[in-house]
Amino acid sequence: MEVIILTPNREGVFSKELEQRLSQLGHIVFKTEVTPLSAIPELKSASDKILALDPDFVNWSFTKDDIASIENLRAICLQTTSFGWIDTGYATERGIPVVNLRGFSTEAVAEFSLMMTLMLARKIPVVIHDGFKQDFVRHQGTELRGKTVGIVGLGSIGKRYAELCSGLGMKVMYWSRSSEDTRYESVELRHLISSADVIFPALADNDETKRIMTNELLAQMKPNALFVSIAHKLYDHDFVLNLAEQGKIAGYAFEEENGNPADHKGNVLALPALAWATDGSMQKNGELWTEAITDAAQGKYQTKIN
Repeated sequence: MEVIILTPNREGVFSKELEQRLSQLGHIVFKTEVTPLSAIPELKSASDKILALDPDFVNWSFTKDDIASIENLRAICLQTTSFGWIDTGYATERGIPVVNLRGFSTEAVAEFSLMMTLMLARKIPVVIHDGFKQDFVRHQGTELRGKTVGIVGLGSIGKRYAELCSGLGMKVMYWSRSSEDTRYESVELRHLISSADVIFPALADNDETKRIMTNELLAQMKPNALFVSIAHKLYDHDFVLNLAEQGKIAGYAFEEENGNPADHKGNVLALPALAWATDGSMQKNGELWTEAITDAAQGKYQTKIN
């Protein structure tokens, strides 16, 4: 059995101790220089193999053709919680288990999102556009205490976001397909979108969730609403961006590759995709990924998604 690990972030994710644990599995191959899959000879070998895949290695896209091109693939271990970037349906057809990681970045992502919320509320993007000049009227911010946050999805990140906002003195309501939390008010999605002062989408990114937050629904946001997201594939990003740039909502914050608030008009905060990147989350990421790879080598798939 070969274990092929494709990641440009080897040093940041795997400690020497974790690499030592992996070495006990047998033949381990690390590839850190991003290159087309067709240029990696180990993927064509006749031996059975487990693929440990960092989405940054494949630009967040792993298609049916990519999976089909790998000989004797027995399992895929993702380095992320999200899995909308991989064709899990085809992997299922081929009988290839796909496992993800869960819970490693909850604190990091929730804190990053709270930071973006505070920056939007204080109109930091507008201050940046104005060259950091001081204007007590134009740059007047909004106090979050007493405001209502609406959280769409109440998984681990959504719950942590609710806790942080509650700690600021905000009222918390949520909509969830399955999770419940009696500490907060559960409401219908349309009511949440039309009445929340801050909206935070916290759904998993997959084919089902992409149909939930429609443009027709998002058009119901209040003029003073702030929309804060670290996963804009869940909805029409350009639609929300246009609402914010035209002043139809009070602000929009999101992360993207090389995000820069100077690239947008109005109270729009684009930041680089760094929400998960903290010392704590990267350490836990490496530990959970090592555990998932080790389990897969033993035929165990504790976080199997297909």
